[in-house]
Amino acid sequence: MLSKEDNERLTRVGPGTVMGDLMRQYWLPAMYSWELTPDGAPERVRLLGEDLIAFRDTSGNLGLVAENCPHRGASLFFGRNEEAGLRCVYHGWKFDTSGACVDMPNEPPESNFKHKVRVTSYRLEDWGGLLWAYMGPRQDNPPELPKFEWCRLPQEQVHHAFKGIYHCNWMQGLEGDIDTSHLYFLHGRLDADAPAAYGVYHKDKAPRLEIVNTPHGLLYGARRVESDNQVYWRTTQFLMPIFTMFPGTEDGFVPSHMYTPIDDETTMHWGIRWHPFREMPGDRKLSQKVSKVPDLQGLGPMKPTQHGKPYPNWWPVANPENDFLMDREVQKTMNFTGIPTVRLQDGAMTASMGRIVNRTREHLGTTDTMIIQTRRRLINAARALRERGEIPPGVNDASVYSARSASAVLPADLDWKVALADWHTARTKELPADRVAIDRGYSERNTLTQT
Repeated sequence: MLSKEDNERLTRVGPGTVMGDLMRQYWLPAMYSWELTPDGAPERVRLLGEDLIAFRDTSGNLGLVAENCPHRGASLFFGRNEEAGLRCVYHGWKFDTSGACVDMPNEPPESNFKHKVRVTSYRLEDWGGLLWAYMGPRQDNPPELPKFEWCRLPQEQVHHAFKGIYHCNWMQGLEGDIDTSHLYFLHGRLDADAPAAYGVYHKDKAPRLEIVNTPHGLLYGARRVESDNQVYWRTTQFLMPIFTMFPGTEDGFVPSHMYTPIDDETTMHWGIRWHPFREMPGDRKLSQKVSKVPDLQGLGPMKPTQHGKPYPNWWPVANPENDFLMDREVQKTMNFTGIPTVRLQDGAMTASMGRIVNRTREHLGTTDTMIIQTRRRLINAARALRERGEIPPGVNDASVYSARSASAVLPADLDWKVALADWHTARTKELPADRVAIDRGYSERNTLTQT
């Protein structure tokens, strides 16, 4: 459990808050690259509790500015994106991507007032198929963009799988990813012999966790007994401040999630998967389907455009108002929840806690150790920044984000940290199972499994 004060520190991200200051040290994913086109319609964006407008000007330069015009406060969403700037339709004031006022047609020609007015602006950069926002103090000289492996691979090796809004605080969503013990319950099938599409299954449902501090955050291995002389390890990375990587598949795919805080009570949830050294088979379209057989990822279909809201095209149909499309018959016959996809199953649980869960009422066990340590890492880093000016982990070293996760069945006497070290740090093209087989002289191929 957390104290009321620490829960506030952990969850509040608006301007001037302790965690908000921490978040503003980092580049955060804001949109897909394809969502903005030169001279296209401006888009409403809300990040860290700030209402913003994103646009791409005539030359393709990216702008991220405060929504309200500094003249009389009218929304720049209604602005004209034209001739290398965004023009407010109220009085014609025009701003470039840096926030400078470049035209003030309702003032006399001799006036120099436009040189004294700016709209608040933040850096927005195109990287790995996403648009990343930096809202921190180093606007003239921001940190290097994080060197995630998937950002540096050919697009044929990367699948931007899903994106959509969670109805809860960002930390609730993230904690779901680093909580390994829920896997074979929330996402589990009822019958071990039923099709794998119904959900996952493992006989050992009480993992033992081993946690390692890393330059980018934390890494844990979840230990489950596979047989008398074998252990099933599932490893998960937490990367400051909003990123996770959880166990991949047998042939080397690595999945990752991101939890961009829209505000204190709403989160943009992203899913990406990639292969370090092979093309992604099949199509790489967004996963926006649901089915009674829950072998699907993603958040299902999106609602029609939600005019007047930020991110108007990313509000899922499945939400708290319709119980996330829960089907009680499916719950009786197929899987633990009756909720159509893994992501919606997670979303239902985190939303059911309330917009910001009251962590003073929790009763945490040994399988919650990673959650406890992640909270501590975030709060300590935020306080160190506020009280001593210490730059948080990963801000000044983008290379630490070159990481992977894994799952593998290993010999019981083998140290997973050593066996998987090169894979976890993206230094090898050998799958974890292959590396173990070579090191230990085993002829059989160990398997990696997907959640």
